[in-house]
Amino acid sequence: MKASLGFLLPMGFLCACLTVPRTPMEVAEQGKLSRGLENQLRFLRISFFLAPFFADEDKQLLSPVHPQWLHLLEDTEGEPIPPGEAEGVLPAGTLVRILKVEFPTPSALRQRLVYSPRSRPWVYLTTPQASKPLVLVLPNSFEDADDFLSELNRFLTPRNPLSQMAAFSVDEQNAVHTKESIPGISAEALEMALGYPESKTIFFEGEQKTETWSWGRGRKTVHLRGGRVLP
Repeated sequence: MKASLGFLLPMGFLCACLTVPRTPMEVAEQGKLSRGLENQLRFLRISFFLAPFFADEDKQLLSPVHPQWLHLLEDTEGEPIPPGEAEGVLPAGTLVRILKVEFPTPSALRQRLVYSPRSRPWVYLTTPQASKPLVLVLPNSFEDADDFLSELNRFLTPRNPLSQMAAFSVDEQNAVHTKESIPGISAEALEMALGYPESKTIFFEGEQKTETWSWGRGRKTVHLRGGRVLP
């Protein structure tokens, strides 16, 4: 009889499980970081949905997962408020320019709409593929600049991921471009397509690894075996 082992790995960006208190960066460090990132060219590390930026019609939200799965804004009952329906996809490898990084300082908060994820850092981006400025919303506290850059690099990379995608099959490349999961694609292609999962449950039976990836608090799950998506 083969033994089985299972465990759960929280994935960070959308997971509400991380409760360790963190000390926010100093305002001066935030300003220096923002100035250093202005006008940098980056590539999308994963594919993103374009969505409305809640009540702000002058911007679009860059969402790493389906907009209906986001938990960036809550109603009075603590339920998530989705930003709106998906309006398109920007695939991994899209070139973007960082316009600015805006931390939730008192002056920034005064200018932000109440009906928005106003307490988090916003990264403003531009690309010819979008008609409005794009906003990538990040978690709301970092210990230092290195901590912030580590998180930013998960989504915006200085290295073009198209070289990695060139090794994918045609089906895998199509899945990445359409943000879909299809049977048989690799874990790498799945991550680029659907975004980083909130959690991974991993089981071992002997040397055989089976995984369950989850997004949107379980609203979307995908099963993998041997690093490939199962039917």
